[in-house]
Amino acid sequence: MVSVYLEREKETIEKEFSGKIKNLLSELNVNKETIVVVKNGEVVSEDERCEGKDELKLLSVVSGG
Repeated sequence: MVSVYLEREKETIEKEFSGKIKNLLSELNVNKETIVVVKNGEVVSEDERCEGKDELKLLSVVSGG
């Protein structure tokens, strides 16, 4: 089970998943342009694979000027 923390919703979900993070984001209806993915404490791209006991954090990107 992959643990996914959704910062915007302030919740953690457990999901049976194995594959590229971008596919997981699609399943979760998360716009990859609005988040930064942290996998096991390290910032990664959505092309990274995740599976098993991986812990993901989907952190909201804040832009301003």
